[in-house]
Amino acid sequence: MKKYIFTALLCVLTLCAQAQRISRNYQNESLSKVLEDLNAATSDKTIYFIYDELEDFTVTSHFSDLPIKEAIREVIGFYPMKVTFDDDKIFVECTQKEDAKVIGHIVDENGQPIEFANIALNNSVGYINGGVSNENGDFVIPCKDQRITLKVTYVGYKTVTRNVNVGNIGTITLQPETYMVKGVEIKGEIPQYKMASGGMTVDVQHSLLHDIGNANDLLSMIPLVQQGKDGKFEVLAKGEPEIYINNKKVQDMGELKQLKSADIKSVDVITSPGARYNAEVNAVIRIKTLKPQGEGFSLMATSQTWRNNKWNNYDDLTVKYRTGGLEAFANVAYDWGHYSNDQSIDQELHIKKDKYNAHAEAPVRSRWSEIYYKAGLSYDFNVDNSIGISFSSQKRLFQHFNCDMTQHYLKNGEFYGDILLKTTASEQDKPVWELNAYYIGKIGKLGIDLNATILRRDSEDHLDQQEFSEELDDRAITTLSWDNNKMIAGKLVLSYPIWKGELSIGSEATFTLTHGHNRTEENIIPESDTDTDEQNIAGFAEYDLLLGDWHFGAGLRYEHVQNDVHQFGLYQPELSRNYNDWFPNLSAAWQKGKWSAQLSYSKRITRPPYRMLSSAIVYDSRMFYEGGNPLLRPSVRQSIDLNLTYSWLTFVTGFTREKDIFTHICRVYDEENEIGIFQQMNFDHQDRVYATLVASPKLGFWQPSFTLHYYQQIFDAEAYGAPMKMNKPEFSFDLKSWFVINPTTKALLQASYSGSNHWAFMYRNSNFIMNARIQKAFLKGSLVATLYANDIFRTCRNKLTTYYAIGSTAQNDYSYTQQVGLTLSYSFNATRSKYRGTGAGNDERNRF
Repeated sequence: MKKYIFTALLCVLTLCAQAQRISRNYQNESLSKVLEDLNAATSDKTIYFIYDELEDFTVTSHFSDLPIKEAIREVIGFYPMKVTFDDDKIFVECTQKEDAKVIGHIVDENGQPIEFANIALNNSVGYINGGVSNENGDFVIPCKDQRITLKVTYVGYKTVTRNVNVGNIGTITLQPETYMVKGVEIKGEIPQYKMASGGMTVDVQHSLLHDIGNANDLLSMIPLVQQGKDGKFEVLAKGEPEIYINNKKVQDMGELKQLKSADIKSVDVITSPGARYNAEVNAVIRIKTLKPQGEGFSLMATSQTWRNNKWNNYDDLTVKYRTGGLEAFANVAYDWGHYSNDQSIDQELHIKKDKYNAHAEAPVRSRWSEIYYKAGLSYDFNVDNSIGISFSSQKRLFQHFNCDMTQHYLKNGEFYGDILLKTTASEQDKPVWELNAYYIGKIGKLGIDLNATILRRDSEDHLDQQEFSEELDDRAITTLSWDNNKMIAGKLVLSYPIWKGELSIGSEATFTLTHGHNRTEENIIPESDTDTDEQNIAGFAEYDLLLGDWHFGAGLRYEHVQNDVHQFGLYQPELSRNYNDWFPNLSAAWQKGKWSAQLSYSKRITRPPYRMLSSAIVYDSRMFYEGGNPLLRPSVRQSIDLNLTYSWLTFVTGFTREKDIFTHICRVYDEENEIGIFQQMNFDHQDRVYATLVASPKLGFWQPSFTLHYYQQIFDAEAYGAPMKMNKPEFSFDLKSWFVINPTTKALLQASYSGSNHWAFMYRNSNFIMNARIQKAFLKGSLVATLYANDIFRTCRNKLTTYYAIGSTAQNDYSYTQQVGLTLSYSFNATRSKYRGTGAGNDERNRF
């Protein structure tokens, strides 16, 4: 029945798409040429105007799916024009016919155009005429006087008054207004934060962050976003987000390093994603760039070198060629790095009558060398229709892991034995590649977004462990495991304007085949061989409605997941699953001036990654194993969020209930030999409350950004064997202090603190880190050098204790985050990519 409903909706939209609509992208074009273009684009209307009368008026505008009448109103904007519609004739004339005009261009202190600035022309008697700047900062005002006084005003900026001759007066630069409040200098500015559907928008183009470096540097400075130790980003209280650049899904973090922050217009942080996103997505970051310009060859190169306890290096090179609508690009990156971690572990285990205590010191050292490469083609037939294809892969040159762990055991308080566990691991080079293709287009008013992805990812790991002990005998454990993963996915989104909003419907289908095998030569842990065949088919519908200052959104997503599991070739009905779930979302928002408010509700799901569902078991020590849990169920969460923003202030608060939450715990594996196993397990539910306040004022050359965050779980840990209530809240703050030394030089001092808190069955100790950086641009911004130092005082340590019914584990580790590094980025004739594919099956890919 559901497929018939979607088919009927598609037919209705296609039949309605016959009406003629116009989409255009004008960049500083004369109004005369724009009207000529619009006249040629319509077959049932004729536009009449006097060419010379409109030649000096320029148009910078982009719009989609507008009828001819609305398109004309869009390009005219605030110019003194009169438009008359007479059946099939349209007349455009200037209402202020003067031989002379005042022509100019308005920008801010960073050289960025200012839209909607007010311009007034006066003579000795008084007011003559006035106008408003367009999107490109341009203005044209007819005037009969030869000498006038020009006055430019804009909220948050100093008023500019000049005596000028009528004609082209050039560029006018506005400076931020300065106020004195109790000796503190505060500068006015364009609002940094605005409401976006399901979250907020940060204006990058008019902020200090516009030339910070690349998109990777930028996101670490965005409110509500923080960067983890593994280089991935997290949204406060929501977890890891999906990241998009102009609707294209970011497949690897290297893409962020290739995008210059100067090319970014804004960043959306979506804490309540809509129905078009996979139900597993917790948050979304959308990066919007400025209009692409330039043709021919371009080159972008980045080299980053840093030192913690060892030297590391990352280099990438991107070459593009653009001509007309065609773009070809190729990227190659080389990653040569090390990972070090010194970990101290204290464990307690009591399964029967005996109580075991173990203390271990585990220094981990890992090194690798990999080459990544990607190439693609895209072609824009026009502003509305584009196709593209890309291929990416990687070559592992080497990867090596080793850990010499010393273990000291007590049994019932008495010395039991010492063990030296020497572990080495290596990963073999196996096929890893991904093929993506897309089509984005329009048929009349019907928008089409089609993406397809094919993925293959194989791995083979060799793990060699040797135990040496005088009291407990020696032991060797040799483990071989391999995984083969294949995926094919497709995603189609159709959009159509209805009344004062837009309806979107779509479907996403993902088909996955995985095979995992794990065995030890000594048969200490059981062999496993698992095949999983999973299908995920989804359909969704969304409607966004704009009514004056109000914006309403509603969406519904349906997902059917069928999972068939075979072990050693035999079907396992108790492990196979079949899910059919509905995921609604609602939002209501209000925005006026610098104020905005939004209330939203969403239902989401978290499905266990395949490694958590594996039946493979890994040997950790004589007391503990670790492994997957094929019986693990997805967790479903429902959230209510409230966002309030005013200029450079934003406040976010919310509540989440997660049903069937799964988290790491230890349970009995072998009662006779008193062995525990670490696994993910489901628990009834967990509630979470959170609130965040962000302030980013401009105080002269000092431009701070302060974040205060509160987070607390409400979870009955005692009911599952924990020895105490575990609902201690987290209070944290982050202060980024930017110092603008001159237009090409900036410095940053960052201090972050997280207080001790509880999460699931863990007690997490407090943490503090201080970072610094200085950035200098050369060659008109083509070369950017950044010198940075992280964890200056070597205080960023991870300390936590996990409690469970049969014992506890306390960890204290340091990952050598104290480091100093240098990044050099060079761009030649840089152009932003036209490749617009978003990929398909993105969340299924992440589960690999």
